[in-house]
Amino acid sequence: DYIAMMKSVLIQFLLFSTFLLGLNVAADQDVFSPYQMGPYNSTFVEIGSLFTLGLDMSLSVWVPLEPGTYPIIYYLDGFDMLIPGMVYNETLEQVASHGFTVVIMWKVSVANPSDKVPEFKDMLAWAEEHLEKKLHREGVPEDVHLDMQTLIGGGHSSGAHGIVSYLQETCGNFKALILQDPVDGADPYGIIHDFAITPGEKLNFALPTYHLSAGLDPTTGAAGTSCAPDWLSNERFWNALSDEAPRWSINATEYGHGDFLNLEAALILVETRLCGDSYQGDDFAEGVARYRAFVAGQMVAFCKAVLEEDCSSYLPEIEDASRMSVAATVRIHNPNNECPKPSCTWKPMPSTTIMPTEIRIP
Repeated sequence: DYIAMMKSVLIQFLLFSTFLLGLNVAADQDVFSPYQMGPYNSTFVEIGSLFTLGLDMSLSVWVPLEPGTYPIIYYLDGFDMLIPGMVYNETLEQVASHGFTVVIMWKVSVANPSDKVPEFKDMLAWAEEHLEKKLHREGVPEDVHLDMQTLIGGGHSSGAHGIVSYLQETCGNFKALILQDPVDGADPYGIIHDFAITPGEKLNFALPTYHLSAGLDPTTGAAGTSCAPDWLSNERFWNALSDEAPRWSINATEYGHGDFLNLEAALILVETRLCGDSYQGDDFAEGVARYRAFVAGQMVAFCKAVLEEDCSSYLPEIEDASRMSVAATVRIHNPNNECPKPSCTWKPMPSTTIMPTEIRIP
């Protein structure tokens, strides 16, 4: 009869709708989501130099655990390589969960600025020969491998000075560059004349580059200066980058210089005001957690855009501010409007003196 027929039609409709919903859920699970943990389980390994033959710098390493071969992000921290990389753990753990190995080198000693590049070179040479085997001995599965031919350079604060100085000497196997709140020189006053950039001159290398600045970077801290004074940071690097390679610059307008560190470290910066202002929102812990996820997601989206050469999936995350999980502005320099390719070109440096235009002491 009519009622039985309608029940049958309704049941079939509900079953079909449930089937379609299942398809949509499955599809949603496959959608790239950079601001969340990725599909890979990962682990953290600390490799101490004291007990490792031939290694002068200790290494903090985040590495995926699933079988595969993973590109490496060598990340120079903003603490002159003086403390373990764990202060960046939550951000870099998220990066590793998307299929990257991340390495920070550090050493408990007073850093001589002129030693940074030689120490970095020595570490790279050791890592190429020994890092994968060392990770396996530390419990990382034997079917996890490191792609030593596909390296990405990263640097936060003064760490950016270090990676730029290295690239001024050689591209090595680096295929892309990440600069986060970059600061040139060995001190925020410009007293020590150790600079990678000469204002008005372009750098002698070109590779796809992602630049992140924080809106509160220039604010003055308790020491009377900023951790990222305008004249030594952000624009100094952006303006020096070669016009031959694509680059992206994102400014996270509401955040401070160290707000993507682990919460404990970020709170120390708040209490001491060492680096000026930090995030001013009502819930600091929630705000900086969102920022850590944003910073990690931006790193992942940029690296995947370069290495997988899939701009439609990844570039919108670093080009469209409306898709970003924090308030931000965007600048893009992509002269050929092309998908960035993993590459680096280099030419000899000009024979000029790399000095600041002035020394600024409050």
